Parts: sequence; C-alpha cells; structure tokens
Amino acid sequence: MDRIYIRELEEGSKISAAFLVKQKQLLPFKNKNGKFLHVILGDRTGEIEGRLWEMAEDIFTRLNDKNVVHVEGEVSRYKDIFQINITSIAPSESYVIEDLLPVSNRNINEMQNELHEVISSIENKNLKELLDRIFTDEELYKNFTRAPAAKFHHQAYIGGLLEHTLGVVKVADSLAGVYPDIDRDLLITGALVHDIGKIEELVYDEQIGYSDGGRLIGHIVLGVNLMQRNIDRIPAFPANLKIKLIHMIVSHHGEYEWQSPKRPKFIEAMLLHYADMIDAQVDKFNQVKNSTGENEAWSGWVKGLDRYIYLK
Repeated sequence: MDRIYIRELEEGSKISAAFLVKQKQLLPFKNKNGKFLHVILGDRTGEIEGRLWEMAEDIFTRLNDKNVVHVEGEVSRYKDIFQINITSIAPSESYVIEDLLPVSNRNINEMQNELHEVISSIENKNLKELLDRIFTDEELYKNFTRAPAAKFHHQAYIGGLLEHTLGVVKVADSLAGVYPDIDRDLLITGALVHDIGKIEELVYDEQIGYSDGGRLIGHIVLGVNLMQRNIDRIPAFPANLKIKLIHMIVSHHGEYEWQSPKRPKFIEAMLLHYADMIDAQVDKFNQVKNSTGENEAWSGWVKGLDRYIYLK
C-alpha cells in the first residue's frame, strides 16, 4: 500500500505508517478514571493529533525517548479538525527518513548533476584534485547531498545543504563575471566547501538536530578540520592556496557577532560571504511568502528577519 501523507488525509482514511512523534502526553479522561495518550504526529507534509484510548499508560512507557513510531488507526473529525483514533502505536525501526522530514523541492539527481558540472569547470589542477578527492568519498558525498543546510534558519530540509551550496555557487559565479581579476576557481571552490562541516554538525536520522561535535565545535571548525585532512593528502598542495581556502571557511559568516572567527580579508572571501548571505536570506523570504495566505499583503512579525515582509 502506498504511503498516505498527513496532507492527503481525509475523514475515514485508514492509517498504517511511520510518523515522527512531535509531542506526547498522558491526559485524564473527563468522565471516568484513567488516562488516554495524546500525541502530535508529523511527517514531511505536516502534523496531526492522535489519541489512544486503551492501555495508554503502559504504551506511553514503551514510547519513552522514541521519536519515530508506527501507527495504525483511522482518521476522524472532531470540531472540524482531523485526528487519528489510534488502535496501535509502537517504536518503528523501519522507515524512510525522507517520508518524515521536509525534502527539497528541487530534484536531488538534477542537483547532483549540477554539482558535478561545477566541479568539472574548475581549471586550477590543485583545486580540482581537492574537489575530486572530497566528492568521490562515497560516505561524504552521500551525507553532503542529503544533509539539511540548517536546523531552523534556511533550507532546513533533506537536500538543503546541496541546494544552498549550489545557490551560493550561482551567486558567486555571477559576481565573478562582473568584476575583473577575481580568481573564479578559488571563489567557486570556496563556495562548494564553505558549509561542508555541516555534514558532521547536523544529524537527521529522526529529527533535524545537532551532533555532539556540532554543539561543542560547530560547522566552521569541523569544516576546517575536514579540509585540512584532505589537503594534507595532496602532495605539494600550495601553502598559500591552502591558507586562503581555510580563511574562506573561517570568515564566511562575515562578522564576529555572526560567529565568524575572522572577517573576510581578500576579495574572494568577501564575495563568498555575501553570496552565502544572499542565498540564505532569499530562502528566508521565500519561506515567509510560502507560509502566508495568498491574499495577505503583509506577513506577521518574522523573528529571524526582525521585520514584517511585504508580499504583494
């Protein structure tokens, strides 16, 4: 049976699928002793409430610390809101994470092809060898093309890191075509690897969150470490080129108050910072636009942008 997503549910829909548990609690019955289980379930399309009426306390204990569950039941409507009357709920060990977490609207295969085309355009033999070494690592490549770009702020979905990286590359490439004497190969290589530490910073096996290394060190330092390991395996890699690439990773947030250990100190590093900012900010604006009613002229207050957004 094909999976039915939350957005597709109708009254009477039969449910047998894995869901993320966004919230769970035991609540008392109003008219009798005992408690029932109330959950908020999610998949990549949205959220829905669910209720289990029988053996709730025992099952609640079994679900402790479990974020993915298999649910069976039927959709009903209560006060014009859909909910699932659950007949069975248990920890799930068999699920496809792309069913549960948001996924990029862009086709992953098309983005992968675009990534390879960009790498093929690099003419500097040292940078080309470095990129080939990094992106032919099967485990790294798999993680890079599936990872989110962030937990909340921008492209926070499966494939988001690849989508964001390609967006930064396009902006950077446009800038390189405007200004003379820009080292395009250096700028594009920096754009490709500026956030590579996020493959170790973020986890997304159940929900998008931070690894221990992500919380303790962060993606900038993790990215620097990864780049140094790969550069050091290339004989006679130019020392000045290495330090420039490392600086581009270290400085791409731009300002100290934005958690950038250094400010950009040469043109390509400065252009990378602004290309990164442009792509991330455009995505934030698009998120607001896509989540606001079509007839609305203004969004509500957007905390991440510290402003209202005009939509007409």
